Amino acid sequence: MTPFERPDRHCPQCQHKGYMFRARKTVEADGAKHIDTKYRCRACSHDWWERIPDPKADNQSAA
Repeated sequence: MTPFERPDRHCPQCQHKGYMFRARKTVEADGAKHIDTKYRCRACSHDWWERIPDPKADNQSAA
């Protein structure tokens, strides 16, 4: 088993690499499911969202 590698993520406002996970939700946009994840910068308190395709939706459509 390989160790967990933290993604190279940083605040889009101040470029600080320290952040906190705030929330995660599944949304449907453009006819596809996505996962929105909210983060907060530890340095400047800026909140931002990142959206990725839902990996579970890909597996269900293939089955």
